[in-house]
Amino acid sequence: MGRARLRRAYYDRFAHVYDRFVAWHSGTGSPAMRTQMAARAAGGGERRALDLCCGTGVATRALAARLEPRALVVGLDFSHGMLARARGSMAQADAAHIAWVQADAAALPFGPAVFDVATCAYALYELKGPARTAMLREVARVLSPSGRFLAMEHEVPLRLLPRLLFFLRLAVIGAEGARAFRGGELQELERVFADVKKEVVSSGKSKILTGSKATAR
Repeated sequence: MGRARLRRAYYDRFAHVYDRFVAWHSGTGSPAMRTQMAARAAGGGERRALDLCCGTGVATRALAARLEPRALVVGLDFSHGMLARARGSMAQADAAHIAWVQADAAALPFGPAVFDVATCAYALYELKGPARTAMLREVARVLSPSGRFLAMEHEVPLRLLPRLLFFLRLAVIGAEGARAFRGGELQELERVFADVKKEVVSSGKSKILTGSKATAR
């Protein structure tokens, strides 16, 4: 089994405990944290939104709840197991509002300038450097000229056990370049987007990175 298949199999199995892991790591409820990102993503008038590396769909559903009823939200992930959990948790009212797509975030199956906003929760650190760069460029490609990108990430935990598990998980998933990204995430986003900002959210254990395509280089 190749490394890509092993990585996908890991996430298929990790889907069963993923939400509990994120909630424990962030020190607060996982839906509450992602709702904060969704609130910032819904600036007004967005008709199409893309949630990348959507996992079990918590952020996707939070985003859909914030946008106007006619908006379309696409949750995209490469893991069948994650998407199965996402579909299983979807309320009937969301059925026409959310589409789930299995695909690689570094090779998005969409045309240019399709989405008004794109989000990504707790996934950028887990991508290898070249894959993360490709993903960010793909996000810029599929965003409309005035589109925005928002990413939520963990801060490095202060408590010893969560800190050890944080670095252990990065080692297990083989996220080369993650250490450099943690120290230079703003600079990496600035290579693709404009008006890049970082905001530490209320719990102090997560952060939201934002960028705009409007004047991106």
